[in-house]
Amino acid sequence: MRLTFFCLALGFMMAAPALAQPEAVSSQWSRASHSSVRLIAGGRNPDGAYRVGVEITMASGFKTYWRQPGDSGVPPIFDWSGSENLGSVSVRWPAPKRFVDHGLTTIGYKGHVIFPALIRPAEAGKAVTALLKLDYAVCDAICIPVKAEVMLKLPEANETALTGELNRFRAQAPRAKEPGKLDDLVGLVSAVTRKENGRQMVEVTIATPNGAALQDVFLEGPEGWLFGTPSVVTTEETQSVLRVPVDDKPKNVVGMVPVVLTITGLPESTEVRFDLDMSPTKP
Repeated sequence: MRLTFFCLALGFMMAAPALAQPEAVSSQWSRASHSSVRLIAGGRNPDGAYRVGVEITMASGFKTYWRQPGDSGVPPIFDWSGSENLGSVSVRWPAPKRFVDHGLTTIGYKGHVIFPALIRPAEAGKAVTALLKLDYAVCDAICIPVKAEVMLKLPEANETALTGELNRFRAQAPRAKEPGKLDDLVGLVSAVTRKENGRQMVEVTIATPNGAALQDVFLEGPEGWLFGTPSVVTTEETQSVLRVPVDDKPKNVVGMVPVVLTITGLPESTEVRFDLDMSPTKP
């Protein structure tokens, strides 16, 4: 995969582990020069799962990355292995935005983001202490890798003072949707591959039902695949056609490839997983 990472080679910035008092609804901040990280607790679900969030604040003009960062950068890496009584954890990614700086296109978040997570205890009835070691990067004109470590004993309350803020970012995470399913949200109608000026393209038709608005589309593939910035072919009241270039891929790969299409829009974003036939058709 053609990913380049331009960073100031001054070594990792490391903040001391941040501990929290029992029954706190957030950890202390793990601070670096241009960003800070903490864990927040949003309460418990009826099934006993804990709602938590990984909150990152950044200095003005700085950004961090989505799970597929684009032309440069690295995605956050979440390490929960030091936690106590943690059975499983799933992290959700709020819908990202696309940025163009110095000729490079990157995908991520500016200023402030919360990654919602759901934690299930290994043993019911016992307290859970979440310990997160987070590797991430913050970038402005330069990119700086950062390491943070935060810890929080999760409170037993069904809701906390931070539930509303966590729910706001949880609502920004794309909703899973089947290809071809038409409802009141943006969705995928069809996807085919084509050749355009010698380049392989993925042409996607996106449904925009009445009241829905399309903002952007992001296509991800397996290791070794890199998709570029889409261009609009046609746009109508209830659907749009866009072409996404294949910027990089493993050699001699044809046939069905599992992909993820994230469609950002209003009132909600959606995420569609499907197998795409990468044998290009004629123009």
